Order: sequence, then C-alpha cells, then structure tokens
Amino acid sequence: MIQYQETEHIQFLTCQVGKVGSAYCGDSFFTCTDEHRFVCVVADGLGSGQAARESSEIICQTVKQYQQETVHEIFKQCHKKLKGKRGATVGILKVDFVDKTITYGSVGNVRFILYLPSGEYIYPIPTAGYLPGKMKKYHIRTFSYEKGSKFIIHTDGLYASNIKTALKDHSSIHEIAKGFNKFLSDRTDDLTYIIGQLF
Repeated sequence: MIQYQETEHIQFLTCQVGKVGSAYCGDSFFTCTDEHRFVCVVADGLGSGQAARESSEIICQTVKQYQQETVHEIFKQCHKKLKGKRGATVGILKVDFVDKTITYGSVGNVRFILYLPSGEYIYPIPTAGYLPGKMKKYHIRTFSYEKGSKFIIHTDGLYASNIKTALKDHSSIHEIAKGFNKFLSDRTDDLTYIIGQLF
C-alpha cells in the first residue's frame, strides 16, 4: 500500500488503494530517480474498472519510455498512445537536482502542491479535460525549489482539505502520510498520492 524510497537528493513515498468493492484500481503511477533527476507520473483512468486501469497504465508505460524527453513531448506521446482508449487524467513531474528546478504539467483532476521552507506555496493550474481528448496547449510550468521543499501529487480520491497545512506543519513526509490514513477506509473512489521532500 505504502512504499518508501530515499536517495541523497530526495525521499518520497507512494500510496495507492482501490475503491472499496472494486477488483481493479483505475489509478496508476510511475517513479524513477537517479543522481540527476526524479520523474513521476500519477494517472487516473476515466470511470473505474479494468478499462480505466488500462488507460492509466498506458500513460505510466509511456512516461517510462519517454522519460528523457521534455514534459510537453511526454504529453504528446501519451495523447497518441491513448487514441481509442477510454482516457485518463494525468500529472507529470520532473525534478532536476542539478539546476534545482521542477517542471510540472497536468490535465484534469490530478493535483500538485509544493511547499517551500521560505513559506511559499506553488500549485499550478491544470489543463482542463483529459487525455486523449482534443490536442491543446498544455499548462506546463518550471520553477525553482529550496532545500527541504515538500510536495504532493495526488488523484481526486484524496479528499483532505488540509493538505497545504500538512505540508507546512509536518517536518517528516511519514507524518504527513500518517495524517491521511483516515482517508484510506470507506473509499468511494480510487486513491493515489506521492509525497516527497527534496534536499
């Protein structure tokens, strides 16, 4: 359910649980990190069940295949791969440890929040709609981060209203995740989140 990974530059944990009573979780995620960067994607297949899972998994496989490309190019490839499928909403995050920058883009209801130790929050506005949908100009932003910055990327299955406060008030990503435990039972939707801290 919850997995944790730590390197010199980042520590992060992932959590995914399916909707109560469903044999398939319609969400998928992918993470990859090395000494230079961190790449992750969270995808929420439209509807529920096996068809939703298929669409979200296609996105993750595409991000894995094209992770060296720009976020904009990755979106274009996901759009192509999802032709004829049910579709999904998606958030794609790339962190450059060398330049200390984050590039993020999303389509639909996947959300991202970054909290900087200086007190600033960054939460980019997603592009409306879903993939494949109609080709459009994706809202993709690149911004700098500070040592100790914390972030979360999540599907709409996480109903917490205090996410910004949790990122600010808790020094540990484990403590942040612990506060979300109450949302893991009696779920009416699939739930996926990735919480991380950058160094």
